[in-house]
Amino acid sequence: MGIDSQSKLRRGLAAILALAAVALILAAPAAADNAPGGVGGGSARVEPPGPKPQLLLFHGGSFLFADPEFQPTTEGPAEAAGFVTHYVNYPLGDVPAAVLAARAAAKELREKVGVENVFAYGSSAGGTLAALLSGEGLVAAAVAKAPVSDLVSWEWPTTAYGPDYDAEVGLTLADRYRLSPFRRPAESPLLVVQGRGDKVVPPAMNVAFAAKFTRVHLLAVPGGHTTDKVRPFVIQDGMQWLARTARLQDRARAHEEAVAKKEEEAAKKHSLP
Repeated sequence: MGIDSQSKLRRGLAAILALAAVALILAAPAAADNAPGGVGGGSARVEPPGPKPQLLLFHGGSFLFADPEFQPTTEGPAEAAGFVTHYVNYPLGDVPAAVLAARAAAKELREKVGVENVFAYGSSAGGTLAALLSGEGLVAAAVAKAPVSDLVSWEWPTTAYGPDYDAEVGLTLADRYRLSPFRRPAESPLLVVQGRGDKVVPPAMNVAFAAKFTRVHLLAVPGGHTTDKVRPFVIQDGMQWLARTARLQDRARAHEEAVAKKEEEAAKKHSLP
């Protein structure tokens, strides 16, 4: 296949994936699960060949605290969606170190199973880490629940923890710009789940984030910053979106490989004497 043809094909597939991702956000999860091959589809479900998708999970806590409720509330939905879970205990009180730990965890999994089989899910501060990984293309896709997508404009922690918050979490002004998902590229699909009544991360912040990038999709849900703790469907819907995105990506790769194979075979036939 020629370089131009490959480029056009990839652009076309990327556009298809983007449109499909938006449709999947709006689709009812039950309808997708009852379709052949859907998650939770009973006897109709067909396990894809190759390694199971791996999921990195990052807890919230303002980059200062752990969240003991995070694993109990996310592990079941993640496994039900078909993922092998990996909970990352990133450094607290040091945002740059937390980002490095997230990248290292993603790298370790990619080297084992390939980037196409690595995904991420994070909540609040952990959502920021998941968003950074998807933005850098270090995972195939991610879900971020109420991420701090713009550390530069985030004012809540100085009210909650005092004016020295940035120093407490090791952030300089340059770091706040450098580590804000809103101010970085967005290479892989990302679903941002945002409570409409969130007082910690302003909904407008993530509305702007999704408006800026075609690969960032916004799902507004009822409730505030911890809506997922009282509305389990918020977590379930996020995991189902990741699982459906993984299947779409698998199909797109299979289609691309099939087209490339046909063009290669055609080229061989034309080259025969």
